[in-house]
Amino acid sequence: MKALFFLYEGYVDWEISPLSYMLNISDVSIKTTALSDEVTHQGNFTMKADLDIEACDPAEYDILIIPGGEPAPIDRDERLLNLIKSFDDQGRWIAAICGAPTFLAAAGVLRERTYSTSIDDNPEYAHYFNDKFMSENDVTVCENLITAEGNAYIEFAIAVGKELDIFEDREDELETVLFFKNQLRS
Repeated sequence: MKALFFLYEGYVDWEISPLSYMLNISDVSIKTTALSDEVTHQGNFTMKADLDIEACDPAEYDILIIPGGEPAPIDRDERLLNLIKSFDDQGRWIAAICGAPTFLAAAGVLRERTYSTSIDDNPEYAHYFNDKFMSENDVTVCENLITAEGNAYIEFAIAVGKELDIFEDREDELETVLFFKNQLRS
């Protein structure tokens, strides 16, 4: 199984850290892409992308994962929007958290699908969203899309893990939740 993480300037690193850890220990191959060779996330670490965005072929991946952050100015970047559309056209999983569902909306893949996001009340992005389809859940799975509010990053990671079938069973899934919530103490 292969996952592609799209990283961008100012992305929120902690929203995908538990997920990337879970995928790594599950032997999921992870690659990163960006609009430039390097990006700096909210934690102020500079990351070097594995692949140029134009070199990404959605057919090679099972899922595209996009962390939250400030969507502008890349919410109109055709390279990103085309990558998202290609994943959706092929029915591949797309997971977006916090402000990242803005990219899905800008690419036209939200359509009339239920979604979750943390950026819906920002007037700068309101035109992208149809409130009729906004979920009241922290995490929403609708067709091949997994969307989440930013503070639900553990729940987001678990939802992605469930859809990718990385848990051995329900007990493994629950143990993972307890681990990340620091509740495995005796």
